Order: sequence, then C-alpha cells, then structure tokens
Amino acid sequence: MKARFIILLPLISFQLFAQENNFDLWYRFPAQEWEEALPVGNGRLGGMIFGTIEHERISLNEETIWSFPFKPVTATSKTRNLIKKQRELIFEGKYKEADELKVQDLDIPKNAKIIEEQIEGMYTGRSIYKPLADLYLHFGSTESIPYDYRRDLDIENAVASVTYKIDDVTYRREVIASYPDQAIVVRLTASKPGKISFSSKMTRRVDVKDDMYRYDAELGAKVESIKTPPAPIIKVLGDDHFSFSGKADPEGVSYVAHFKLVNEGGKKIPTVGGFKVENADAVTIFITAATDYNYEEPNLAAAQQLEKVSSYLYGEIKKRHIADYHKLYKRVYIELEKSRNSTMSTDRRVTAFQLGIKDSRVAPDTPRDNDLYALYFQYSRYLMIASSRKGTLPPALQGIWNDSLLPPWFGHYTSDINIEMNYWPAEVGNLSECHNVLLDFVFQHIDKAKKVAEISYGTRGMAFNSMSPWGPRATYSKWNGFTGWLAQHFWEHYAYTLDNEFLENKAYPFIKEAALFYVDHLVEYPERGYLVSGPEYSPENKYYLKEDPTKEGRHISMGTTMSRAIAYEVLSNAVKASEILEVDKDLRKEFIVARDNLSPYQIGKHGQLQEWLEDFEEVYPGHRHLSHLYGLFPGSEITKENNPEIFEAARKSVERRLEHNGGWTGWSRAWIIGLAARLQDGEMAREQLELLLERTTLHNLFDTHPRRGGNTTCFQIEGNMGATAGIAEMLMQSHEGFIHLLPAKPKNWRKGRITGLRARGAFEVDVNWDNGVLKGVNILSKKGGLCKLKYADKIIEFETDSGKEYSFNGKLQ
Repeated sequence: MKARFIILLPLISFQLFAQENNFDLWYRFPAQEWEEALPVGNGRLGGMIFGTIEHERISLNEETIWSFPFKPVTATSKTRNLIKKQRELIFEGKYKEADELKVQDLDIPKNAKIIEEQIEGMYTGRSIYKPLADLYLHFGSTESIPYDYRRDLDIENAVASVTYKIDDVTYRREVIASYPDQAIVVRLTASKPGKISFSSKMTRRVDVKDDMYRYDAELGAKVESIKTPPAPIIKVLGDDHFSFSGKADPEGVSYVAHFKLVNEGGKKIPTVGGFKVENADAVTIFITAATDYNYEEPNLAAAQQLEKVSSYLYGEIKKRHIADYHKLYKRVYIELEKSRNSTMSTDRRVTAFQLGIKDSRVAPDTPRDNDLYALYFQYSRYLMIASSRKGTLPPALQGIWNDSLLPPWFGHYTSDINIEMNYWPAEVGNLSECHNVLLDFVFQHIDKAKKVAEISYGTRGMAFNSMSPWGPRATYSKWNGFTGWLAQHFWEHYAYTLDNEFLENKAYPFIKEAALFYVDHLVEYPERGYLVSGPEYSPENKYYLKEDPTKEGRHISMGTTMSRAIAYEVLSNAVKASEILEVDKDLRKEFIVARDNLSPYQIGKHGQLQEWLEDFEEVYPGHRHLSHLYGLFPGSEITKENNPEIFEAARKSVERRLEHNGGWTGWSRAWIIGLAARLQDGEMAREQLELLLERTTLHNLFDTHPRRGGNTTCFQIEGNMGATAGIAEMLMQSHEGFIHLLPAKPKNWRKGRITGLRARGAFEVDVNWDNGVLKGVNILSKKGGLCKLKYADKIIEFETDSGKEYSFNGKLQ
C-alpha cells in the first residue's frame, strides 16, 4: 500500500483536507485496486468508483447476474435410512463410521418403498456471482500538475464524488445509484465552460488471472473450470445511446445494460462501445440494466428505465435519490468523541490502527479514534441500504459488489453465518424494510422446503438447507440449523415492530413449520432421556477422539450445542407466537414438550461451554466460527440472570477462542464483539473492535477475510454488518425483556450519543452520556405498552401510549 502512495505523489499535489462532514469517507489519492474503490448501490445495481484523474473506472454490477446450471433437485427417502443408521452408530460411539457413511453404502432391502421426486422449481449446481461490466472514461493526461484532489463517499447523502483542480479549473464527478429511478447516474462538471473532454469504453472480464491474489481454496481445478463468458454485444442505438448485452457465462443469466449520454455544450461523437465528448460544459451519463432473471424482455425493461430516467434533469434525480435515502438513513444518528484524527483522511485513520501507532506521552486509556467507530457504524447502515431494498435479492457474501468471474467462495450465499449476519443490524439499526428483503425471499419457498422435509427426512415442517438466488437448493444436509436460524429473523422482525399482521401472515407460518420439523426430527438419546437432533455438524469446527492417535478431524455427532440452542429458540418463539395469535393450542403443547426435553447445556473440562454434547477435543480451538455460543448471541437464551453458570462457561469459551488466536477473520471478530457486549464486557468489546480495524479492515472500510495463508485478503460484507450490530449491543440491549442502557460501553468511550436505535417492544431509543455516565435517555413508543428501562443497577417500568415520547435523566428520573 505504501508504494502506491509514493507513486502517486509526484503526479498530484495533495493537501490535507479537514473533514467537513463527519460521515464522509475521503481520500487524497485515487483507488488503484478494486478493494480501494468506493461503493454505490440501489439494492439492485452496484458500482465501485476508482476516481483516477486520467481515467475513471466504474465497476458495475447487477445483482441477478449469476451463472447457474439449473440442475433439477431430486429428493429421496433413502436419506431417512442414512439418518437412522448414522444415529445408531453415533449412539454406539462409532463416530468415524458414522462420519464416513454415505447413502450408497446402505444395505436397503430391494422391496423397501423408496420415494424419489424432483421438486418443482428447485435447482442445484454451482452458482457464481458475476460482474456486469467496467465503464472507463478516458480524460487523458495534462501538462499541468493536478492539485487539491479529493475522492469522497458522502454516506449522509449516498453520493460518491471526485474533485480536483488543473490550473484554475475545478473538475467534479458525482455518481449516484438511485433507487426511485432504478439507475446509476454519473455527472461531470467543470468550473469553466468547455472544459470537459473524454472518451468512454465498456469492457468485461474474460478470465480470472488478475484475481489470483484473492484466492486460496479456489485455486486449481475450480479456476480451470471457469468458462470464458460469451463476448458482449454492443449496439449503437443513436449518437447518445448504446446497449451492452451478454450472458453471465454459457450457463447463466442473460443481461442487457443501456447507456445514454447527455452533454451540455460541446459535441459528442458516437464510437464503438462508447462516446467521445469534446469541450462540453457538463455531461450526464445514465446507466440502466435488466436481466432475464426478473424480466421476459430485459432489453425492453432496461430501455424503458433509461428513457424514463434520462427525461429528468440531474438535479431532480439527485434530489429524489437523497430524499428516498434519507427516509431510511436519517433514522439513526451516532456521535462518539472526536479527536484530531477526525480531520484526517479515512485511509490515514485506518492505517493508524493497522500500524499500531501509539504515543507513549498519551495516557493508555486515551481514546484512539472513537469517531472512526461512529463512521464505521453508519457506513455499514449505508451498505445495507445500498444492497437490500424492496424488490431485490438479499445481499450475498460481497453484498452486490464484485468485479471477478470467480469471486471468493463464488460470491454466493452461505447458510451457516453469512446470510444471517448480513441482517444482524437491520432491526436495531432501524432498517426493518431492508430486513424484509430476506424474509420475503425465503417465505416464498416454504412449499419447496416442506417437500424436502417430507421426502428426505420423513417429518412435518420444512427443511431449508441452503440457498441460491433461486431459493433452496439442497434436499439433505448435515447442517439443519439454517431453517431455524431464518425463523429467528422472522421473530426478531416481529419483536422489534410488534406488527401483528406480519406475525399472523408471515412470521408464525414460517416459525411454525421450522418448529414442526424439530418436533419430528428430535430423537431421545438412549439412557439419557433428553432429546437431541442430528446427525449434524457444528459449523464449521471439527473434533477428534482421544483414543485416535491420528487425531483425525470428525464432523458429525448428535445434539450439537448450536442446534440445541436454535431448536430451543424456535420452539419457544412458536409457543409465544401461537399464544399471541390464540391459535394451534394442541400444536403448542407439542412445542412445549419438545422444548422442555431438550438436552441441557454442558460445561467441559476447561470450564467452557461445550461445542458438542460430548467433551471432545477440538481440532481447532481457535476456530473462526463460534457456533456453540449462538445462545448468547445472536440468540438470547443465555443470560447472567437466567443461568449464571452457563453464562460464565460461555465467557470461558470466548476467552478460549481468543487464547488460541480465534477471531482471525473479520466476520468472526465481529461476532466476538457481539458476544463480548452480551457478556457486558465493554473492554473486551473495545479490544476486538480495535483488532477488527487493525487486521481485517480495508481503507474503504470494507471488512475482509484472510486468504492464501494470511498473505492476502478478500472482501466479505457480513463482517461490516456484524460489527455494527456489536456496536449497537455495546450501547443498548433489549433481549432480556427490558431496555438496558450502555451495558458494555468501554471506559474510554467517555462521551457520545446515539439516537433512533430500535428496541424490542417497538421502542425507539435515544441515549447520551458524558464523563462515562448516562446523562439522558428518550423513549419513543411506537405501539404503546409497558416499557422497562435499566441503567447500572436501577430498573424502572412505566406504561406508554403509542406515538408518545418519554424522557429521563441519568438517574432514570
């Protein structure tokens, strides 16, 4: 990274700008790599802005451009036999045999009734998220040295910009991704007329060689398997309009993008695959795109969108864009103590963390850069709004941003952390509408998941085992917790909103099917009397048996701690929902019996909460996943008041992970921040937040996952979302039936305020503190009802009316 700065310095005379807006990401130099560019998005269309003076590159995405072979999925009842036999082996202590057993190894009688059925609309195969294109704007070099350069992402208004001066002319570029107008719009201006000249060119990746620095496990055969996508077709449709169309790859989605240029002054000359503009006063470029994922005629859809948006002036589009964005973004405001670092460019602030820059003359408890945490918090909310809007797909591993034909882990959806963590800050961060994107997507596939449960497992309810952009894609899995984890998201949306219509029509129907699966899938552990699920693995750790001299890692067992925690939560929520709606009295009894007979949590030889029912030896005691701590966070079963012994065992598990270098990925570190907050350990949470910035945060604040043995890194968006949820948990919690104020505030967060956080019970909470202590709190009740507040050792409760606000001082008076 340093080398890049040195190369650029002779070209541009940079000045250290004071940061005018607290919620800007800004830089004194252009992006050299994709991971340094700045993201814009409207939920469906995404762009990464590089900001080079001589040429601008905008890396474009459309969220439905995926390669996919569309292989039909066949469910088979043979998996029931596999489950039965594996259970028998595990109960006999034959874990190795159970782990290695496959359906084809089974001795199934020839006269046995076997059900095999292709599930309509359900497909499997390797789905890969693909880029749309790169738009290049070539401005050329100048004799004079550019100066006063600034690259900026204003997350208050969702506008990316680049400004610089050449001689006495100020040049400015703005890029917005408008949700109301379903377009990306680029605006080029200069402070003097006739100064804008450039040519444009569209291009698209054809191989993955340039991306090798991101990879590790994907090297070799997977790289070789990537097919060269069909060459895009460029059609000149007028002197100001062209289209760019193609396919994700030979097996995949077809797309069409339309580009239109409107110049003010000067002249434009159409070229193959772009435009040439000479001596214009200002230029606006409109970009729309559509695919056959959503449209029977994507070309017509993109053309109509372009015709509509290009009929407006840029000022109108920008005003409408900002107004729409503010409806979501402006709900929450956070301010933490500023320092001199607050005026520095974002890259320098992050670098200060990464280099461990400290001054021995400063007291150890002096805040490093608390204001950067506030920026990070709001940036993650920006990313959620930019990647998750009504009518779009849920964001995947990289949200909606990707420039590679082979993104890490194919850029797809992973069901044992990524999908769920992406939405951890949605409700508490007052972005419920964004959360609905996930809930609406999975809800429409209930019937497919019910068919999977019926055929593959022989149960009622549903089994939603994994996910692609087309819905569930696996008929059997050793990880059955995805369905229940999704059910938690439905309950959380209700808990934060108290939307009874949603509870009746969506949340309870989904939770009920998840609960029914557990009722039927749970089995009594011989001679122990409690219920366990399985066979299953604990994502994604392995254990080994003491008696195995090879210490070979094994996956499956019965009754993993995570599955037990999810089952308890699903069954409990099904009970509560049925009581609220006054339905399914008899089913409720089944839910209660199953829940009350689940296996107890186990404490192991290290004093830790066991990850498995048995106190196995861990292959990776510092594993990145913290699955067995689900009940502490994001779940809510494990609290100090409910079960102090298990609470302390959970604390020991967190400490043990950290002692063995756990949390080494960004999203894992983010999870630990949330866990530390639930442990009410503000210092641990602060330490982990600092490490997140030091080790797994890029200069554009993207979260990362180490690759190639720790020698490089790649972007994963869930770490941003998880860390932001953790910051919210540090300042306010509501999972225990009361609103807990500043439960895990670090000592050196001496002063600050946050407004608009959502609490369960449909409350909005404003909190401010000074000199480390609460100064005031304001509660807005959205639905009325009883509100309980806790600060330090004091709890108060009061009745509220819908729409009214209630204010208290630092003593809750």
